[in-house]
Amino acid sequence: MTIRLEPFTRGELQKIHAATVRVLERTGVRILDPEAAKALETAGASYDDVSQVVRIPETTLKQLLLLAPSRFRLYGRAPDHVLAFGEGNTYFSSMGTAVQVENGHGDVRPPTLKDVEAFYRLVDASPFLDHASWVVWPRDVPNEAVHLYEVLYGFKFSTKSLDGYNWGRQYAQDTIDMAAIVAGGRDELEARPLLLGFTNPVSPLTLAKETTEGLVAFARAGQPCIMPPECMAGGTAPSTLAGVLVQQNAEVLASIAVAESVHPGAPVLYGSVSTVLDMRTGAVALGAPEAGLISLGAAQLARYYGIPSRGTGGNTEALSPDYQAGAESATTLLLSGLAGFDFIYDVAGSLESSLSASYAKLVLDGDLAGSVRRILTGIEVSEETLATEVIESAGFRGSYLAHPHTLSHFRQEHFLPDTFLRGSRISREGMDVAEKAARRAEAVLREHVVDPPLEPAVEAKLNAFVKRALKRPATKVLTAA
Repeated sequence: MTIRLEPFTRGELQKIHAATVRVLERTGVRILDPEAAKALETAGASYDDVSQVVRIPETTLKQLLLLAPSRFRLYGRAPDHVLAFGEGNTYFSSMGTAVQVENGHGDVRPPTLKDVEAFYRLVDASPFLDHASWVVWPRDVPNEAVHLYEVLYGFKFSTKSLDGYNWGRQYAQDTIDMAAIVAGGRDELEARPLLLGFTNPVSPLTLAKETTEGLVAFARAGQPCIMPPECMAGGTAPSTLAGVLVQQNAEVLASIAVAESVHPGAPVLYGSVSTVLDMRTGAVALGAPEAGLISLGAAQLARYYGIPSRGTGGNTEALSPDYQAGAESATTLLLSGLAGFDFIYDVAGSLESSLSASYAKLVLDGDLAGSVRRILTGIEVSEETLATEVIESAGFRGSYLAHPHTLSHFRQEHFLPDTFLRGSRISREGMDVAEKAARRAEAVLREHVVDPPLEPAVEAKLNAFVKRALKRPATKVLTAA
């Protein structure tokens, strides 16, 4: 049994698709990387090199979308870490690129490489998180070196699949080359991808030069890429949610078309991070209920096209792991889970619209992810689970606590949180759940051992690559801020 929410009828999906086609054919998309634009032109689109606008006819769009695989896999360094996209699974990732750290005790400061290591190790230790993202953007190294250290530390302090970096051709290639060292070569990396790229369109209707260059590099290397617009309803997209879905759909499909035009069969994920602009403050509202509604629509559209999908959930505008943080994170994550996304980003650690990362909240969100995963598995109905013989044997006065049926099933049927508080007030000794989570994070960082460790010879090659790259002339790079 799989529980899924689908807001649209087939007819409504077709209306959204038709509106998207109209946008792509009439208005078009600005593509600021000439190589990508010309690849689409070769595939059948029209390209104006003065305005940099590409218009994609429906026939060309359909041909390119058919090239995108409906299933593919992403691998971790450890053999048992495999994400099988397009097979009905939902995977969870930590948040990405926060520029501040909240330490669980109310203190906020800039992140450092020590935080990069610590968050990788926490994610590696979590049984509920499947992918290791760049939780924080360190401030104690130059911006142009961050991608090198993130990938180095990711392979060293985690065994799970990692984020790559798509900002510009050179930096994207750096992360691909480093992954190839770990994989044992370029061919081995393409056969067993280790990196997940992110190519965010710039709403409205623009594919930036640098991120599109990164998309092209990842597509050619066979590394999966996500195209997640962050449309803000009423700001960078129409205020109506249906209008957001149309514009977002145009941006995503144009990005997928780029990937397939430069490398047919390139693995891609249909993405969404869209939400509303708070009209009172002018701030993005990633924890808003509308973000969950947009997620429901985006995941259904991805299935309409037969392409694996990525959503966002677990975000909040709260400044600490408080009631607001729990409510917004639970709402957005549960809706993204029920939407049926293959992959959900920002699940753990996010505060302040993902500007801040929290050690305590990352641990708490692990329990939230476990709760949502349990809900998504639904209820199994079989002779064994209906338990009629067990009910008969217990009768009117029996207890189920020590019954063999209970002992054999409760761990699968009941989610047992690691940090959420249960039991009487006396048994909790007055401990706050955020305090308990902060202590839990400290304990994991003291005790967790990354296993298997990165092979010394591979680590030496990665270190040597980083040293060579650091000697290059500095190039302007987009920071996480």
